[in-house]
Amino acid sequence: MKRQLVFIPVGPDELGVMSGDPAIVQRTAYTVTDELVAELGYEAKDAEDAEYAALVLASVAALCSYGARTVVVAEVDPALVSGGVDPVNGQIVLASCPVGAITSWFADEPGADVADAAAISRGLTIDQAWDQPAVQALLNSHDLLWNDVVEYRRGEEG
Repeated sequence: MKRQLVFIPVGPDELGVMSGDPAIVQRTAYTVTDELVAELGYEAKDAEDAEYAALVLASVAALCSYGARTVVVAEVDPALVSGGVDPVNGQIVLASCPVGAITSWFADEPGADVADAAAISRGLTIDQAWDQPAVQALLNSHDLLWNDVVEYRRGEEG
């Protein structure tokens, strides 16, 4: 079965979604949409670049909503995905996300100073936040760290 890669912005206190608590239901998420590909001028050979762009956009959405760049990654049945209000930025609505579909999560490295970017972008749209110098400084100076979902689940058991 074909799967669709989605990036789900979450608050740092919501990592329990990786074990189903809370469940992901009717949640705004991000993916590679036709509109995103067209906006950035990508071609079929640029699939990984388009996925990275969707991840970065999801991280900015998380910063605007939660004050931190925390993004859960899942590979879901495309039937669970419907259009969002901002498809140019890859936004979709995820009807639900089975725990088994979650593969990893990204977050800023411990100690990364996101305070200025978080304060200035709180409540803004992705496009509004993107234009803020503090957000651009954060994006250009701090890569997100990849974390395997297995690490999270192992920590829950211990």
